[in-house]
Amino acid sequence: MRKQTKLVAVLSAAALLAIGASMTSFAAAKGWTQEDGTWVYLDSSGDRVYDTWKKSGSGYFYLNEDGEMATNAIIEDGDDKYYVDASGARVTNQWISVDNEEDEEIGGNDDISTIWYYFGSNGKANRDTNGTNGVKTVNGKKYLFDDNGYMCSGWQNYGDEWYYFGDENEGWAYTGWQYLEVQEELEDNDDYDDEEWYYFKPSNGKAYKNDRKYISGKYYAFDEYGVMQDKWVLGTPTNIDISTDESARYKADNGAQESGWVYAYPINDPDEEGEDQYWYYLDSKGVPFNLNGSHTQILVDKNNQPIYDMAETEIRKKDNETWKKDTLTGVATKVIKSKTYLFNNKGEMQTGVFIFYAPVSRTGGAYLDGGVYYFNKDSGSGQGAMAKGKTSVVYDGDTYNYYFQKDGSAYRMYIADGILYDGFGERVDAEDGNTYEVIELSRIAAFDSDTVVNIKGDKNATLSLDERVIVNSSGKVKKAGTVKIDGIKYTVDNYRITKEENAD
Repeated sequence: MRKQTKLVAVLSAAALLAIGASMTSFAAAKGWTQEDGTWVYLDSSGDRVYDTWKKSGSGYFYLNEDGEMATNAIIEDGDDKYYVDASGARVTNQWISVDNEEDEEIGGNDDISTIWYYFGSNGKANRDTNGTNGVKTVNGKKYLFDDNGYMCSGWQNYGDEWYYFGDENEGWAYTGWQYLEVQEELEDNDDYDDEEWYYFKPSNGKAYKNDRKYISGKYYAFDEYGVMQDKWVLGTPTNIDISTDESARYKADNGAQESGWVYAYPINDPDEEGEDQYWYYLDSKGVPFNLNGSHTQILVDKNNQPIYDMAETEIRKKDNETWKKDTLTGVATKVIKSKTYLFNNKGEMQTGVFIFYAPVSRTGGAYLDGGVYYFNKDSGSGQGAMAKGKTSVVYDGDTYNYYFQKDGSAYRMYIADGILYDGFGERVDAEDGNTYEVIELSRIAAFDSDTVVNIKGDKNATLSLDERVIVNSSGKVKKAGTVKIDGIKYTVDNYRITKEENAD
């Protein structure tokens, strides 16, 4: 729809009568006179004057190359342009449109049918005189004019700033949020849709670009073309450059930067081509916790000597019935609403059973010492939270039982509440179908450091690894008495097998 502020000059009948009276009043040997129904201006010699302005009353009138008063015409006077209306008077503060009869390209657009000018208070057409002052304010809105005075429309990159000036009959710079067809440069770029969201500054119509901005209570990120980013964004809070800068990352869902928990595709797969998604915990700036190992610590002892370097820490993860050893550099944990969660150095929340070979730093709590821990892999509100107490974990249809202490670490090489747990923290049960089974303690050790089996409740009570115990199908250890297994009678005292003999 054409803007209401653009008006083609139309002279009323009353105005024609008025100008006629005015011209009649100064018609004389010198000055204005009519010749063959056309107004001319005679000099003191009675000759016509040419290519010049003459004033009558408060108006200015132009005498053309024939010495005749021009009407309804664009007047080029030096580098400037003016417009005279049907009465011949120079117009001011008016929009004037003319047909683009020569099919001129305007502002890079070659399909413009109508050329618009704006003639200001001095009658001159607004135009770009030096390559930097083409953006003009008209009736409170910004417009772009080229060096011919033509109003530009559509996408324009001017002064290294992106603007959108509407269609050829609008021309004003759009402001605020706009969902638009992308710039011509992006039309064949598969990283962009046909239409994208942009935000143009209300004060001047410039698109935010290469930046992160606070708009209506939320942060948004924009790339070098001003396109709002709705996936992972690389860059610092004051300089967004999604092509090169990997110093920080921000997750914006539907454009608005989020904080707290988000479920998203990996940072290295922003186009969502893979299948896996992860939970991330974002700070107030949208940066994932522990991105690039940023929250790991080199723990020190009381003498300020390093205990370990997280960059060299290896962990082992329970997965599909096996323990897979991986080097996860820079893992860290964080307390969130009184629960502890584990994150790798990509900021991805981890789930499952883990062995830490060294202490792991924890933001919001004391570090986790080396040991076995479980971070809930089940879906739901508790997913990822570090477990405590007796817990069953299912891997590939098989159930594994653990007993996690108050600090989250599993009992390892321990008899706790009468139950035996091995070097990986797993409950030791009699094999399927057996009521009891003899267990050689040396067979349940996991590491060279596993030298004894401790007994909960008695700090001084231990079993050496060269001893044997008897467990039932629920991991309960026989503490005393006799048990018959496969024709052998075993005598047990204080958990130890002290004697075995043929039961016959």
